[in-house]
Amino acid sequence: MKTILCMKWGTQYGPEFVNQLYNGVQKHASGDVRFVCLTDDASGLIDGIEALPLPDIKLGAAHEMSGWRKISSFSPALTKAPYNITGTVLFFDIDMIVTENLDDFWTYNPGEFCIIENWTQAGKGIGNSSVYRYEMEQMHWIFEDFEARFEEVYVQHDNEQMYLTRSVATKQDVQWWPEAWCKSFKIHCMPNRFLRAFLTPKMPAECKILVFHGPPKPMDAAIGKWVKHNGKKRTMRPAPWITDLWKTGS
Repeated sequence: MKTILCMKWGTQYGPEFVNQLYNGVQKHASGDVRFVCLTDDASGLIDGIEALPLPDIKLGAAHEMSGWRKISSFSPALTKAPYNITGTVLFFDIDMIVTENLDDFWTYNPGEFCIIENWTQAGKGIGNSSVYRYEMEQMHWIFEDFEARFEEVYVQHDNEQMYLTRSVATKQDVQWWPEAWCKSFKIHCMPNRFLRAFLTPKMPAECKILVFHGPPKPMDAAIGKWVKHNGKKRTMRPAPWITDLWKTGS
């Protein structure tokens, strides 16, 4: 059994993000796959998605809905009922599209902690936690360390992916996914900023997972809408090929 774990909380993302991800996994993963979504609202999720409650985690001063909640993916509670998640876990953010076969994500460096090398911080030992794989029973210490000293962690690290990667590196080598497998829409699909008004974004070759970290989200990118968190608009051409990937489960 292959286990894929994702999380949806708050109102920023609707059930369509999880549904699309599930369909993509079903299309591109062989064998039996258990697809678990930890969520505070299971409404709208399609059959086949195993919706379970968000595990408890102490967040202190961090906003209840912040990305730090992803550290609960390592909680010891997940090995017990009603979760019963054990063994190898592949964690996916829900703001991405599966585009090619996923089987290599289970066979690459088996037993090791694997994560994307953050595209904007290459060579600095920092991962991007959109896609990571771990052995559940071996990683509870991450959760326990965080809960024991989260205030100190917040001071030392800008975000959960920085804390996660640096912490793992203190005990074992962090394995980066092959560079071609996980690509950023903003970084790898968008043309040079001087050409964005004229050229359509293109799908990178050999990409297995296309990640939409921050704006634009998939269906905004499909129609050429890019509004940053501060409300500032960015110029881009529509990428209608995203619509086809999204509707067909990629």
